[in-house]
Parts: sequence; structure tokens; C-alpha cells
Amino acid sequence: MSHVHASSEEPHHHHASDPPDTLGQVLSAVCAVHCVATPFLLGLLPAAASVLGGAHPVLLVVVTGVALWAFIPGYRCHRAKHVLGLALGGIAFLALGALVFHDDLAVDTGLSLVGATLMMTAHWRNRVLLRRAH
Repeated sequence: MSHVHASSEEPHHHHASDPPDTLGQVLSAVCAVHCVATPFLLGLLPAAASVLGGAHPVLLVVVTGVALWAFIPGYRCHRAKHVLGLALGGIAFLALGALVFHDDLAVDTGLSLVGATLMMTAHWRNRVLLRRAH
């Protein structure tokens, strides 16, 4: 009996935006873990402060590139402005932490956690809406 399918199974549709949304969600989760772990690591290794803290501007560029890769085609498909709003808000919080408050660990960490959470949510909503559209 070949090709037997359970009636409750739904076909899984892949969309071109799955890879960037997956990468975006992974980067956001890594960012959140980094933000929580860094204060503890810095307490143990004060000399590492400049190395760990200096990564934020570079990561911001990576996050922005992945966001453009995911959200531009996503928006063209689903036209959901709230997804763009979440993403822009996330990038704004990350940029504030990385570029404006980089010398204040507590503020930088708080802003980065909010930004990472907004980016995870934006990528999740983008993925859900793209799958519904296809």
C-alpha cells in the first residue's frame, strides 16, 4: 500500500521566506541569551567587556540585513503593516542599545532584550502570515 496518507495530515508548504525568518528567529534568541549572559560574564571577566560589548554594532548590521531579506518579500505577499511595525521597533530598540547606550550595560541590555523580543515576534508573525497566504 503505497501513498497512504492520514486524512488529518495537512500538506506543508514551504515559502521562500522560511529561511530568513528561521534565521531571524534564531538570531533573536541568540541575542536574548547574549543579553542575559553578558552581565554575568562581564562580572567574571572584566577584561572581556570591550570585546563582548563591541559586537553589538556588527550584530545590528546582520540583524538588519536578515530583516530586509525576510520582511520585504513577506510584506509584498501579506501586506501586514503590524509585522513591519514590530520589525522596525525591534531594530530601533537594538540600535538604541548598540549605538546610543552602549556604555550603560543595564540600559543596553534592557533595550536589546526588548528589541530581540520584537524581532522574534515579527519573524514569527511574518512566517505565519506567509504560510496562510500559500
